Amino acid sequence: MNFYRRWRAKQKLAAPSRYYGDGGTIHNTGTLDIEMQDGQVMAVWFRCQMLPFRVVEAFGKWAEPESNPCVLTGVEVRDPR
Repeated sequence: MNFYRRWRAKQKLAAPSRYYGDGGTIHNTGTLDIEMQDGQVMAVWFRCQMLPFRVVEAFGKWAEPESNPCVLTGVEVRDPR
């Protein structure tokens, strides 16, 4: 299945939301971009899609950086009406 057909299938499955990712974007990153200013998180992006976020304090094992081999390929987004 080519990228466009797979993207259309993911769009259909995400309804009434929309799928944003592989096949529908020009970028090919598999990570989130965290925009910071003066140590504060200002925005979180996946490719060119701004995502909602909240900042929480990490404690214990969650505060330790880990190697995570997963790759983010898309997000399901529900736009405000």
